[in-house]
Amino acid sequence: MLLARIYGVLPLLCPGCGGEMRILAFLTDPPVVSRILLHLDLHHLPPPLSPARGPRAPREAWSGEFLFDQASAFDAMEVDPLPDFVFDQSLADEFHD
Repeated sequence: MLLARIYGVLPLLCPGCGGEMRILAFLTDPPVVSRILLHLDLHHLPPPLSPARGPRAPREAWSGEFLFDQASAFDAMEVDPLPDFVFDQSLADEFHD
């Protein structure tokens, strides 16, 4: 179901006829998987790993990046102002006994 949510297709339905498909096996042995992919003329080697990046430079050393004010305008200790209108919380007459 996760594949269906991500890719928008149901992986166990045949794209040709719409019939139900089932999983026969999971292949996890690298030499076997490599031979099958080679036979199908598909990429059989994993992508190269990128080297790990070092820690980010301090904020003062950034150049050319957007510096947004991260301060919150919300103050939990500030009281909300009273509304300029009267809010009647009573029930309508038809609901009274």
